[in-house]
Amino acid sequence: MSSERVIGVIGAGTMGAGIAETLAMAGFTVEMLDTSEAIVRDAQAAIAERLDGRVARGIMSRTERDAIASRLRVAGGYDSFKDAECVIETVPEDLKLKQHILGELDKILSPRTLLATNTSSLSISKIGDALMCGDRFLGMHFFNPAPVMKLVELVQGPATSEQTMVNARAICAKLQKTAVKVKDSPGFIGNRVNRPFYLESLRLVETGEADIRTVDRAMKRIGGFRAGPFELLDMIGLDVNLRVTETLYEDFDRSPLFAPSDIQYKLVAAGRLGRKTGGGFYDYSDDSPTPAYERPLKDAQSWQAAPALVEFAKAFGKPADRDMWIFARIYLAVVNEAARVADTIALPRAVNLTMELGFNYPTGPLAMADHIGLDVVRQLLADFHRETDGDERYKANPLLDRHVADGNLGEETARGFLHHSL
Repeated sequence: MSSERVIGVIGAGTMGAGIAETLAMAGFTVEMLDTSEAIVRDAQAAIAERLDGRVARGIMSRTERDAIASRLRVAGGYDSFKDAECVIETVPEDLKLKQHILGELDKILSPRTLLATNTSSLSISKIGDALMCGDRFLGMHFFNPAPVMKLVELVQGPATSEQTMVNARAICAKLQKTAVKVKDSPGFIGNRVNRPFYLESLRLVETGEADIRTVDRAMKRIGGFRAGPFELLDMIGLDVNLRVTETLYEDFDRSPLFAPSDIQYKLVAAGRLGRKTGGGFYDYSDDSPTPAYERPLKDAQSWQAAPALVEFAKAFGKPADRDMWIFARIYLAVVNEAARVADTIALPRAVNLTMELGFNYPTGPLAMADHIGLDVVRQLLADFHRETDGDERYKANPLLDRHVADGNLGEETARGFLHHSL
């Protein structure tokens, strides 16, 4: 009896190839399938080239490299997956395409095979609505690049069994990935919590509160982010980011919390998509990117820091200046959404891990809120809510309200969104 553990991967694009590489490096035999054998062969060649690079740098032996490459196989069709431990679908974000592929697999898979989709934004319940094996179907959202990123969001659909979640977590453990559990909801944890990082930045520019360079500087200097939101938008691609935002906006019944920005629509329509087109919010025609999008700024000479902002600034050991106000406006919108997620679809620890490991946050937003003090966070949100004429984005979420009412203020009381030691 063979002891090999077989996992199928459908789709040999960037994500599919990255997941296949990760699986093979962990010891799984990987059956890869795409619309043609040539596409799979190209993906295998790209993986082999990356493995050769590791050998050249002394990270991996030639024997290890050859063993990994030998575990990457070209699947002959869906029948190649019938006895697999798990099959992961990684095709483009097209609901009907995913439903068709998974429906075909549903007819032939062994009763013990897990069936997973790597979607980053589509509803798990919609994708798996008609599956007979719904109890063995889940989302396994790997982050790009899959061989490097340490996080996987395990998304539990309405029919997904607890045993399926346990089995999927065991696969992630063998891959040396941190798995976080989340109930099916638009954007899951990461793409939902991270929306305000971009949307609040865009709104500050749109309303003339700040320019793009100041926003990027504030998020890096105060928050410790490696790149600012406009630098990241240009790196990701404004069109790619806009599609994710539009998906969440529609899936949340056009909630103003996720409303796309007119600025982004205009830049995308003009073909200014970021680095890949030579310009987006910045111009990349030479070695020193320069701002390429500006709006008239409000007169902020009479601006003064509110008492809550002064207390907020103390947590960062920096002055309560205008940069701090810009950072707080963006970051507290993120904290507010993170708390909504922690109150409904995931544990607070899972939210923090997702933002740290999947989105490179220096500290998870809920842990940072506990460090600042939830009473300070609550008061500053109230200030922003008033300043923006009752904007929903700054209405404190129920979980935050409950913690403050109960005296759970964060690190100083040893309990907030998380538990702490005094």
